[in-house]
Amino acid sequence: MLTIDILKQNKALETLTQEQLTAITTMSKNDEETVIGSKIGMLHGQYDTDIFAVTGIKKNDGEKSYDYAKRVLNEYKTKAASSETLTTQITTLKTEKADLEKKIADGNVDAVVKQQLKDANTRIAQMEAQIVADKDNHTKIEGELKKSIVDIKVDNVLTNALTGIKFKSNIPESVQKILVNSAKAEVLAKGTPDFIDDGKGGKALVFRNAAGDIINNPKNNLSPYSAGELLFETTLKDAIDFGKVQPGTGTGEPVYKPGTSVTIDLSTAKTQVEADNLIAKQLLANGLTRDSREFGEQSIALRTENKVNELPLR
Repeated sequence: MLTIDILKQNKALETLTQEQLTAITTMSKNDEETVIGSKIGMLHGQYDTDIFAVTGIKKNDGEKSYDYAKRVLNEYKTKAASSETLTTQITTLKTEKADLEKKIADGNVDAVVKQQLKDANTRIAQMEAQIVADKDNHTKIEGELKKSIVDIKVDNVLTNALTGIKFKSNIPESVQKILVNSAKAEVLAKGTPDFIDDGKGGKALVFRNAAGDIINNPKNNLSPYSAGELLFETTLKDAIDFGKVQPGTGTGEPVYKPGTSVTIDLSTAKTQVEADNLIAKQLLANGLTRDSREFGEQSIALRTENKVNELPLR
């Protein structure tokens, strides 16, 4: 969520008034709460699906996702404990084996002793093989489960980065989904995703190259590439309607014109939260970023023009 301190650190926003900064942070908080609320349920559903796919352990009716994941991990801890039991049994059998071998060495070589020694060797070999198989399977499933959770988190970040975009009118929804999935694949092909501390108590998604170095964006002061920046460098950018544009300077690509006025219909908004969400989505669809000066200025202008402050907060 944007805070006034964060906004003040951006030189492009240093001319904004305290009132404007406060309005931007309020909109950011309202928008984030709405987005997070709608995404958490979907994300938990994805966790549940992947945990079942990897482990084969079903979720109980009415069981919360956190409790489900905790139960699955506990079951694997129990399985790990069973391996310890096998190890204890092996130790006991090896002691019995040593006793039988001593009897044979002392001349007690009757058929019963020989069969007991053979059975002990067979049992020890079976138990050792079972322990190896259990550990290998546990390691494999644990690795797959961790990877699936990371994959879900990465996909969620990429999906959120596309919130509010508007496709060109001639592109049907079925094709939009294909383009989005293709763009995500392009991003994942650029590097290995990793989550690092963002300095604010959370985690930020970055991508690392083959050498393990974070991939930085030369167009953004060599800051780590964000999910949105990478997505908009894929072929997806050619399918997005950035609203009012002007011809590029020799690049052949449309460029958003800062300061372009925006009109928006807020008649369906019943609260300030709903209005702020509609405003944010429109500005994002126009190619603005939340931390840009234009985003803040146009947000304030649209709020004032449409008398959003007169609506109930929620």
